Amino acid sequence: MIKFFLTILFFTQIIAANAYELTIIQGLSKERQTFITRNNPSDKRTVEVFNGKEATFTANNVSIIARAIKVTNEFIQWEIVNDYTDVPFRRGDVVTMYDTQEYLWALNPEKSKRGYVKDRLYKPRRSLESTVGFITALSESVTGTEPQNTERGGYQVDLTFRNEFSINYSLAYGVRFSQEIISYPDSSLTNYQFMGIIEGRYYFDPIPKFYDAQFGITLGVGYGQTSTIADGQTTTGTVVVLPLTKMSLMLPISDKTDMEFISGFDSIRLDESDATGLDQSTNLTNVKFAIMVRRHL
Repeated sequence: MIKFFLTILFFTQIIAANAYELTIIQGLSKERQTFITRNNPSDKRTVEVFNGKEATFTANNVSIIARAIKVTNEFIQWEIVNDYTDVPFRRGDVVTMYDTQEYLWALNPEKSKRGYVKDRLYKPRRSLESTVGFITALSESVTGTEPQNTERGGYQVDLTFRNEFSINYSLAYGVRFSQEIISYPDSSLTNYQFMGIIEGRYYFDPIPKFYDAQFGITLGVGYGQTSTIADGQTTTGTVVVLPLTKMSLMLPISDKTDMEFISGFDSIRLDESDATGLDQSTNLTNVKFAIMVRRHL
């Protein structure tokens, strides 16, 4: 008896799994009473469609019933059954077509739909990015000096090139320029940094109910040149950022433009020497808040 019920359950799952398929809206009539999807009769995995067949289409929490009124080897024209309702889809939307109307409660194709969009519809992009932010030091230690009450802060500009691998993963690399003012009780210094940076980024799936925004996390490194000017004297050396960390919220502005709000921490080491050969190392932990504008190529 148990084997019988397990067999029934197995075949029920197979039927349910094949009771729907994902398709793309290819076009809409001006009256929004008919729409077109592709037909691929040679693919045995697709639902067989003929004139007069009815099916249920769902997307974004909206469901309609439509009837096939014209079927060719390439396209299917569907007419919405309810004359008082317009087709709620747009051209290019990915919708779920159910082969039956009875078992909608048993099907959950949203996970499959997200995978379909990621794997088959999303095209990785390349982008140029410009980031402007403010930085301030949380901690500072300088070799050969006693701890002092200092204030250190300034601004930072990044120009980067971003290469996507998927909707979730991307790599960015470019240059960074920053200027910081170091204020001591009786003097002040100005530090300049210019470096190359490389970042690995992960973005979580878009949030449809919040403008398709994406939360992101970034881990990176940087290396370059540093100089500090005080009372007409200049010390120069190298700067290393390891690690560079960021958390962000990305908001699409248009098909070509994104805006990203960023906060993060940088662990920085400065190794500088003056004209007399005196070496000095500074270890910093900076916090930053920035805004990025991204333009897709």
